[in-house]
Amino acid sequence: MLSKKSPSSTGRGTVVLTRMIYDRLRDEIIAGKLKPGEVLSRRQIAGRYGCSYTPVIEALVRLEYAGLVETESNQMARVRGLSIEKIRSDYVLREACETQAIRLACELATVTELELLARLAEEVDATAKQGDETQFQVMGEGPVLHWSFHRRVAELSRCAALVNELERIELLGRLKANWIFVEELPDPPRHHGHLVDLIWQRDPVAADAAMRAHVRRGLEKELRGYWRAQSSSPGPAFLDGALSSGAGSSGTSAV
Repeated sequence: MLSKKSPSSTGRGTVVLTRMIYDRLRDEIIAGKLKPGEVLSRRQIAGRYGCSYTPVIEALVRLEYAGLVETESNQMARVRGLSIEKIRSDYVLREACETQAIRLACELATVTELELLARLAEEVDATAKQGDETQFQVMGEGPVLHWSFHRRVAELSRCAALVNELERIELLGRLKANWIFVEELPDPPRHHGHLVDLIWQRDPVAADAAMRAHVRRGLEKELRGYWRAQSSSPGPAFLDGALSSGAGSSGTSAV
């Protein structure tokens, strides 16, 4: 009997390994264990998992699609850097997705779904009002509740593509939150509850305008955090996408 694995078995193993490498690198990036701009060495990653380059390259391609990794050449990959342009681009996409999602929610959400959304909005607004320290933690109660609310609005659009794109943008937000401290600007009362009110009223135009202002407020907070980090002395070396010499990757080869 031949001891070699069948091609189909080998293929399944590569898929599983690719997924494992992708998941672990993604988690390390959004947890801040890998810095923005840090080189990702194919050779080192393959050695870490005892595999060929194939699943490593496939995992890096998926990370690039998710926006967490940037490739500079066929041989070079880095964790996505931070810059004003990238922050603004993220919010352009977020604004487009969130405004379309709330427009569709005005048309499609059921009474039961809106009742549940209203309760979630109350929790989000109450947490923000308390000024709890966890609202500044990447996975603290405040950020988790806030993301749950916006994800739920997207789900009410009945459009999986919108949900998927917002999930991708949320991962980028977690990456940035490790390196940019965003102070909370005082929010208006019922900041999220007001959005739910407009969905209840089935007013897509007003809901669109309110969500647009909501997202742009988030952009203002993040830009303030970026400029504060950049003006610190010394500022983080990875702002604007580049690590200082010897930082993070210690000059390791990317191949």
